[in-house]
Amino acid sequence: MQSLIKQTRAYKLVKAEVEKNRFSHAYLVLLDDARNLRAVMKAFAKLFFACDEPTDESARVLSERIDSETLTDCLCFPATDKKFVVEDAEKVAEESVLKPVESGRKVFVIADFAEANPASQNKLLKLLEEPPENVVFLLGATTSFPVLSTVLSRVAKLEIPPFEGEEVAGALRRIYAGGKYSETDFALCAAASGGSVGSAQNMLEGGDYQTLVSDAFALCLSTSVTLPALVKRIGETKRKKELLFLLRVVYRDALLLRELGEKNLLLVSEKARLKEVAQKYASSALIYAQEEISRAEREAFFNAVFPQCLEVLLSKILMENVRRKKLEIA
Repeated sequence: MQSLIKQTRAYKLVKAEVEKNRFSHAYLVLLDDARNLRAVMKAFAKLFFACDEPTDESARVLSERIDSETLTDCLCFPATDKKFVVEDAEKVAEESVLKPVESGRKVFVIADFAEANPASQNKLLKLLEEPPENVVFLLGATTSFPVLSTVLSRVAKLEIPPFEGEEVAGALRRIYAGGKYSETDFALCAAASGGSVGSAQNMLEGGDYQTLVSDAFALCLSTSVTLPALVKRIGETKRKKELLFLLRVVYRDALLLRELGEKNLLLVSEKARLKEVAQKYASSALIYAQEEISRAEREAFFNAVFPQCLEVLLSKILMENVRRKKLEIA
């Protein structure tokens, strides 16, 4: 994962700023990967202690202490599997006025800041407005939507876009080298991940990616009659984001099959079912589906009633397909 992060524009930018000693006092790093976000933020933190590429024993130990969260001058919040709360913000405020012990600066890593409630964010706001000398704040978040506008205006925003499918598959190969998973497993999980290594890992380890793929195809091949029952069965999935992305991939690959043949397919192992989808939908309806899925992704983030969101999405796509098919005939 760290090798992927080090190739991103965001990482290279911060590295260059640190080397020139012209860096911001606070950064908000956006990465849609809750599983790996904390580790990624610690990779950024290493830049401020010159141990991102350890060349001697001292730097190596420093790097390991940041990873293990035992370096006095690099404090990580919140506690593992907890949300950043007011008490954490108060602790950050207390620690920020204390001088660094082992280095020339103090770095605070906070992930996932998108999970912090408004009270916690407001409590931190004073520090972001008037940061103590030699203090850097690294805020990590999977999305900027819940972050207060007052906070956003006081940080340097760095967005890490989704990784390419092959990049995610490559990361899986490195992480699970010599394990029980096949290249097909890596490819399917990477394609369904939405560019998130963590999502791909969760699907791979959970063994539910084949079910997700089948569910996505079932929804795409449904009718107005069969859709309600399908949504009732599928709509309670915990993998809402991954399911929506897989729907996007299925419609995308079906469009490619219609227009370009079998080139550049992500779901290469699913050609038979992709051909069914390609035959069912008009090309213009497949393009329309992409637009509607983008809208559904935004709604799903704020709307707790995912089955309803899913049924509305598929109903609109199915109705639009009927309309476009009639236009083609006419």
